[in-house]
Amino acid sequence: SFILDSGNSFSINRSTNTPKASGTFGGAAISNGYSPVTNTQIEAKWDYNGTMLGISTGSPYLTDLTYKSGILTNAGAKVTSSETAIVASRGLSDGFKVFGGIRLNQYKGTINKPYLGGVGNPTFSVAGGYQFHLDTGTSTGFAIGAAYEVPQIMLRASIQYNSEIKHSSAKITETFGGATTASSPDDIIAPSSMIIKLRSALSPRMLAFANWRSSQYKKFKIEGPVHTAAGQGEIYNPESGTDYALGIALKVNDQLNVLVGTTKSQSTDTGGLANALAPFKGSSSNFIGASFKLNETVELNGGYSLVSFGDDNAGVPLSTGVGGAASFTNNKGSRLSIGTKISF
Repeated sequence: SFILDSGNSFSINRSTNTPKASGTFGGAAISNGYSPVTNTQIEAKWDYNGTMLGISTGSPYLTDLTYKSGILTNAGAKVTSSETAIVASRGLSDGFKVFGGIRLNQYKGTINKPYLGGVGNPTFSVAGGYQFHLDTGTSTGFAIGAAYEVPQIMLRASIQYNSEIKHSSAKITETFGGATTASSPDDIIAPSSMIIKLRSALSPRMLAFANWRSSQYKKFKIEGPVHTAAGQGEIYNPESGTDYALGIALKVNDQLNVLVGTTKSQSTDTGGLANALAPFKGSSSNFIGASFKLNETVELNGGYSLVSFGDDNAGVPLSTGVGGAASFTNNKGSRLSIGTKISF
């Protein structure tokens, strides 16, 4: 939505997510395997003869998980991503704006399952088990939307559609039993989404906002031929879900603004076991934030949120080819962000 704001600007924001998830299985503890991950988001926009042009880049999906105990020792996943959007917006009559552009998207992922090495891998070394590597390459989709604004009361209502992105040049490498197998799937599809945002002034100094997003993850299914042949099924098969955020922003003075709010994310419940690489059912958070104007050009901003992950039972191996259910409960995390915005 940065492309809907007026004025030329450049901003950079750095956020660190620190998830923690641990559970129990058969009376034994499964310790947290998550490491913090950091995303740097950069946005720039400028006015060109009444049309706002912009570019943004960041990493929408990041995961760094390695379990350290029991049969899950050294099992885990590492996911990185990049997405760059080149967008434009144009005001029409009576407060209406339209906006849209192209999105360039890439994923890279590594998944390790040492326990699949069975009795031949008693130390659960990564090299002695199953290894999966994915590089989707960069593919292109689009975003399109419209907004209605009433500046006098700071009202803005917007709707945006992000298309799915089909990665037709993805490369997979699997290593198992000392043999490495390469394949090229043509059906890895990054999810589409619909986003609705609403904000309005409650008073001259107070603003309320609400955001809703529906993401179609169901097509983002990942399989490996070797993994399937070993009787392990799909590597990743997520469900579609929705997210929302509600909050209030307060203008303390001409320099300082503060905000508080809450979020919730929820995926479709299939009734089955969760994946041990994502052992929770949805999440919720409460957040605070602030922005401070140093002068007419430079603004500093920051935020902090506490995250709660929904309890769930995750599938874990009892032995190769046999599974059980581990209980993951009362898992939490945090998110810290700092940034700056320069107007020109």
